[in-house]
Amino acid sequence: MPRTIDTGTIRAMSKIGYKPVILIEILTPSLDIRLTSNMQDLTYNFNNYTAGLIGGISAIPETMDLKDSQISMILSGVDPAIKAAVVAPDFINSPVTIRVQFFNDQYKTAGDGFVYFIGSAASQNIASSSSSEITIGCRSRIASLGRPRSERYSDQEQQAKHPGDLGMQFASELASRDIIWPAAEWFKENS
Repeated sequence: MPRTIDTGTIRAMSKIGYKPVILIEILTPSLDIRLTSNMQDLTYNFNNYTAGLIGGISAIPETMDLKDSQISMILSGVDPAIKAAVVAPDFINSPVTIRVQFFNDQYKTAGDGFVYFIGSAASQNIASSSSSEITIGCRSRIASLGRPRSERYSDQEQQAKHPGDLGMQFASELASRDIIWPAAEWFKENS
């Protein structure tokens, strides 16, 4: 995944007072999970990140071709709400973003940081029912390109996406009709 680093981040990387902090964001249907590798909770882009729950993140294998990158991360000491969101049936395919941001001692940012990984949750594994350690497997955005689409060109799908839109209202009726192109009137007018 190519990365661009802005000048503010480059300056922060070279200054002594700034340190890198990992920010993980997992947007599940039931709960937005935001975690940080920092020892204190912090706020970034008006979102609160909970401290110290990241046990480890695997390296991302990078190649020049378009291959699906897979990573895993370990979350430890998670509270029951996060555990419930991760074991929920709709957790798979939840968007995952991992970024590295530089903070100083007063927790002010410098630059935009950089994105380490963007993808979706592919699997979850809880060591035991009494454990609070969760391993989450993630796949990059490229994996979603190969996923079959389950959408249909129907009024129900259109209403679910865009309530009130009547553009697909007669799609099922038109599917069974024979379409003659150009219409017979065109031949009458141009013969």
